[in-house]
Amino acid sequence: MKEELLEPILRQMRINRIKKYIPSDCFLCDVGCGFNAKFLLSMEPFVKKGIGFDKKVSSLKSNKIYLKNVGLDKTLPLESEQVNCVTLLAVLEHLEYPTEILQECHRILKSGGVLILTTPTPTSKPILEFLSFKLHIVNPVEIADHKNYFNGNQLTHMLKNDCGFDNVIAKTFQFGLNNLVIAYKGENE
Repeated sequence: MKEELLEPILRQMRINRIKKYIPSDCFLCDVGCGFNAKFLLSMEPFVKKGIGFDKKVSSLKSNKIYLKNVGLDKTLPLESEQVNCVTLLAVLEHLEYPTEILQECHRILKSGGVLILTTPTPTSKPILEFLSFKLHIVNPVEIADHKNYFNGNQLTHMLKNDCGFDNVIAKTFQFGLNNLVIAYKGENE
């Protein structure tokens, strides 16, 4: 599958931004890992175990990484308190039920675990639409699939009040066009 010009660049910028927040030797769950699970597979040397969920991924099992083809509706197919870290990189904006999936992320995290997510800000909407629909350098199918745009305050409120996270840090990057949110469950505040 051929990617538009900016897709690999934007993905690498997200990865570079979040890598430092991933605990070493952890059990990592990448929610919405994408059809090729590039981020999760790149983390294999640094994690104890990794699992990725996406409706576009082909199921795979290696020594440390397991990929499962699953739709991201309202639940995640993992038992409670199983993972140390959950990532959602450019996924939340595509979800029909973002709060429910974030609640599921909280449920599958162990106490002291961390959720790391990136999602475009509302400011980015016209820019992404221009880059995709006019210039064709960002995937227009992906941009057309965006259901939500969130600002940092909305994300913080949702994660604390609706999902039970204790400590939430919300920042922007890429000139304020993307949110980076780090949310802790329990002790590691």
